[in-house]
Amino acid sequence: MKIISVDERTVPLTSDTSNAGISFSSMTASAVVIEIETTAGRFKGLGFSSYGRYGHGGLLKERFIPRLLEAHPRDFEDEVTQGFSMARFWETLMNNEKEGGHGERSGAVGVLETAMWDAWAKSEDLPLWALLEKNIGHVNDNGTPPGQTIVYASGGHYRESMANTNQLADEARISLDAGFAWFKLKVGGETTASDIERIESVITATGNSQLVAIDANCAFGNQKFDEHFLEIDKLNLRWIEEPVNPLDYEALSNVVDLVQTPIATGENLFALADVMNLLRYGGLKPKRDSLQMDIILSYGLTEYFGMIKFAKARGWSQRDFIPHAGHQLALHVSAGLGLGAHEIANAQDNPFYGVSFDTKIQNGIAILSDNPGIGIEYKPSIFQYFDGMLD
Repeated sequence: MKIISVDERTVPLTSDTSNAGISFSSMTASAVVIEIETTAGRFKGLGFSSYGRYGHGGLLKERFIPRLLEAHPRDFEDEVTQGFSMARFWETLMNNEKEGGHGERSGAVGVLETAMWDAWAKSEDLPLWALLEKNIGHVNDNGTPPGQTIVYASGGHYRESMANTNQLADEARISLDAGFAWFKLKVGGETTASDIERIESVITATGNSQLVAIDANCAFGNQKFDEHFLEIDKLNLRWIEEPVNPLDYEALSNVVDLVQTPIATGENLFALADVMNLLRYGGLKPKRDSLQMDIILSYGLTEYFGMIKFAKARGWSQRDFIPHAGHQLALHVSAGLGLGAHEIANAQDNPFYGVSFDTKIQNGIAILSDNPGIGIEYKPSIFQYFDGMLD
């Protein structure tokens, strides 16, 4: 397999939404295209940054793209089979990179690896979920067969256009009517009383508190969470997400001990070493809590495999993994490996809105197509950012 070209474009993700910690009004992302040549022909793979961070143009153009273009095709070959090896591709990207200090580097590597997964799947004439099932294997412990995954709707942001709880309740109701399994809303950006009112409006709209999850976006620390979460804990929600700073494992462990509600976390940890510390010191419990590491922001799927392996050795299952973000990579990984669920933004003003139009959602399940690759071409909300890059 030979890499012909690699292109990156930094694009704006203008949105009037915000959560408890940040506004998305000035957020950017990286759109990446990798063209490869194999015995089957030439193929273009697409990768796109995840939501909640910024584009990686500087790192990509100065360091990682030149590293790929300077590599020899043999650098990407499995030493035994002489076929393409994603692990060798990843090692080429990480050549001469020091351990630790993950920062934005992990996202730059992840978006390039995503584009390569897309190109590789296309060269095999397979959707990524099927390529993963073929090469890695599907664990059917969540009740869905390969090519399908549970999906839930993520929304409930703070926004000027949503000034009352009736609009928030409507968003939740519309999401469940559209076939999503449950609904997640933002908290932590207003007073405890206001957040409780928001949550209760969504519970009323859905008819069941277990169909409601909340995301605090790390808004609470040791000095603030007790009163807030004790009140929220009474509501019997599906989970409380990202309650405290992602690296404050002591605070997280205190929250886990304080409440009965399951905890979901991990989306702001970008390397295997950090996830190892999370599982060692964060107090989380398998089969109760959920792990939400973002695949693209965490050095890509190669690093994610390591996270799954480490977690399973400590009693976790693949069902406990529910990766952050509504990008197409996570959709295919969830459907290909049998993960717990996939998150989808269901507000139309969100850049990651919906799923690819070749994916069906019904009864809480996403049913993926057999189209090769990860399907960015079939998701207009993301594909629009590649305009002019595929000529």
